[in-house]
Amino acid sequence: MLKQPVRTSVSDFIKTTMGSQFVIPVYQRTYTWNPQKETARFMNDLEDLIENRTANHFLGIIIYLDSKISAMFRQLQIVDGQQRLTTTFIFLLALKRVAEERKDKFTAGMIDDYFLYNRHASKEGSLRLKPAVSTDDVYARLVYGSDRDLNRKEKESGVYRNYDYIIRRIREMSKRHKLLDILDSLTRLDILEFPLSETDNAQQIFESINSTGAPLTSADLIRNYVLMNHTDEVQERLYEMYWQPLEEYYPESRRLEEFFRFYLAVKTYELLNRRDVYEGFKSYWNSRPEDTETKLREINRYCRYYHDIYEGTCENEEVEKALIDFRRSDSVMPAPFLMEMMHLFDEKKINEKTMVAEIRLIDSYLMRRALCGNDSSALSRYFPTLLRTVLNSYGKNRKQDILSLTKVNLLTYNRGKSLAMPTDEQLRTQMRELNAYSLMCIRPVLERIEMYGASAAVDTSDLNIEHIMPQNPNKWWVKNSGTKDEDEYSFYANLIGNLTLCARYDNSRMGNEDFSFKKSILSKTLHIRMNTEILKKKKWTKEDILKRCDELTEQIIRIYPYNGANAIHEKEHLNIEQDRSILSLNAPTVTARAIRLDSGMIEVLPGSIMKSYGPKEMKKMRKMYLDLDERGYFHSLENGRVQFNQAYRFEDLNTAAQFLMHRGGENENAWKQEGSAEESENAAVSETPAETKPEEKAPAKKKPARKTAAKKKSAKPAKKKTLSAPAEAVSKQPQVKKTEKRVFRSKNKKPAQTEGND
Repeated sequence: MLKQPVRTSVSDFIKTTMGSQFVIPVYQRTYTWNPQKETARFMNDLEDLIENRTANHFLGIIIYLDSKISAMFRQLQIVDGQQRLTTTFIFLLALKRVAEERKDKFTAGMIDDYFLYNRHASKEGSLRLKPAVSTDDVYARLVYGSDRDLNRKEKESGVYRNYDYIIRRIREMSKRHKLLDILDSLTRLDILEFPLSETDNAQQIFESINSTGAPLTSADLIRNYVLMNHTDEVQERLYEMYWQPLEEYYPESRRLEEFFRFYLAVKTYELLNRRDVYEGFKSYWNSRPEDTETKLREINRYCRYYHDIYEGTCENEEVEKALIDFRRSDSVMPAPFLMEMMHLFDEKKINEKTMVAEIRLIDSYLMRRALCGNDSSALSRYFPTLLRTVLNSYGKNRKQDILSLTKVNLLTYNRGKSLAMPTDEQLRTQMRELNAYSLMCIRPVLERIEMYGASAAVDTSDLNIEHIMPQNPNKWWVKNSGTKDEDEYSFYANLIGNLTLCARYDNSRMGNEDFSFKKSILSKTLHIRMNTEILKKKKWTKEDILKRCDELTEQIIRIYPYNGANAIHEKEHLNIEQDRSILSLNAPTVTARAIRLDSGMIEVLPGSIMKSYGPKEMKKMRKMYLDLDERGYFHSLENGRVQFNQAYRFEDLNTAAQFLMHRGGENENAWKQEGSAEESENAAVSETPAETKPEEKAPAKKKPARKTAAKKKSAKPAKKKTLSAPAEAVSKQPQVKKTEKRVFRSKNKKPAQTEGND
């Protein structure tokens, strides 16, 4: 039971516990106070106390677990307050150093005898403070030696940076105040002291303290949960062998939290919201029968896979080449799927060729959808589902090719649905209509085009995107662009055919100048290959832009191939045993997929589409709909439809069908096993959701005009018809831009800002 807290000063707290050692357990966060922030406030408070001798200042709480080691020695494990206590000891150490510089042996001796050392303890217990393992060496070197003994890396540690800041502050203060007066300020710096006994549940208390707004991430809480209930010796060994490598991969706790989120998605096939990661981890951890070391060893392996995928460098040369291209998308959405593929590759269950193909398939899928402005709100939670489906089929018959299984599930089953990969014809259409400059993926796409087929690596870090026909036209461009008004000009200016790469310096020089001047600037950087054909042009009009749109699109099609082109045939000759747990429901207002769970429940998958509920529809179902909508399960589409952002479980098939179809009665038979002949027939005759119709019909109209170069020329009227209303295309662009922010993570933003589902 938690004892009554005692208000005391920092000075008295340290002196009255003489003979004991303060231990910062390894499960605690590393020392993170910033010299310019928290430590500066700490020193300002002390200086105020020196100026005003009647004042007191409250520093905070310190909760510790009192453990008896021997008759003459105790350990006080700090459960909360390690940052302020560590800073206090750094302050005492810095004050002692200044006292030694001033030849003040009395003050230096006071600090040694009453604060820094246990004079009669064993060597291990002689220091009053035993910091966390990660800062232990630096603190010990400062106590036993001097800052001259530290190497460059040690001087970059938080302990040394704060020590250096504090000692400089004390030197300034000592010009106005006696060193004993500076030490005396600790007698009026108050804390609340919470002692715990070994019968108290330190883990529960730790969680309670940090559930009320303390800035701990899920990774901090996970470390505490995994390590806390072990002896100090075991904690240190587990930390050094298993947890410290994780922190070396990701020193920032938020990045480590992101890894744990995706690791759980690999293991549970469900992507949790960030706020639920810690509770989800505890449930998963406790469900595993293995010992702590086995489970931590597995976590280490998956962290290595995650790091290889997004940070590099992967040891396998061919896999690393594919990952270099994939990293340009900067998308963490497929992380669970790729992590498990890396695990299968590591276990030699798939070969190098398959691993490379899996990466390039996912890369093509993401980039094609991004270039076409497809909604990505359901993708983050779709990839864990894809992983489960592929692994289920793979587990039933290991003779099946896992790449073909991925293609069938990712491409064939999604064809014509909201999660489909755009076809070559859809790309050709969209690249003539979309504001490419607004797409966040456009720079990596242009970089890939520039690098494609190059004999040597191309450095694009110093290149900018340039509008050949400038966004803000001068009189020359208004006259010579071939456009009839401002809206049409803006439409053509932002097509991909009008975009290129150039040196950053040249970008500012070209400005809005005419075409011949721009060519003279571009000609000085002939190493940029994509500008070669532009330099051959005598003029630059909307017709030239459309022609270049087609040329760049054909390169995009080669760089990001539609890997599922033969997926239907693969399905036939592989004779894939269908996973009978995968179901589909296709009706005039519904396009849904679900998994039949072993418990009998039905899990409707992300990406499923249904009609939203009106005010007078099925009272019980509408109440469920409103509840799910409030909890963020849906993303609104056009024509009154909504899309599932995340999976939801229903009691049975009939309840799920009633909810999706807005009707009572027996509807269990509306569900069909996915991939069956009956399911395919129903999908063919069902009404296509409105949002997919233009995507499917537009390419069909344009096919005859694209078979040969000659036919392209004769098909100009058809192309003009497509582009006769540029204002309409421009009006669609804000929606595209909004969508793309959900697909690709900006290099200048944190992972937490990349997805819209949390």
